[in-house]
Amino acid sequence: MNIESLKNKIRYVTNQQGIKTDVLIPLALWENILQAFNSEIIQDQDSKIQLIVDLKQSLLEAQEGKTFPLEELWEGFE
Repeated sequence: MNIESLKNKIRYVTNQQGIKTDVLIPLALWENILQAFNSEIIQDQDSKIQLIVDLKQSLLEAQEGKTFPLEELWEGFE
């Protein structure tokens, strides 16, 4: 579904002065928006959790003396 077809399904509610105050959208469209939004939140949370797990693992390895020379870590990033 493209943006133009979505615009045709959206209706606006205005007050007595003609100022838009609310939006009406079909329920199916709203449910799709919520599902996409929830998926984004879950992916973002998963990314943050993985980052924390990786950071903790790196700190544990550093405490155990499992370190690498800085030059070795940057190899291949030129």
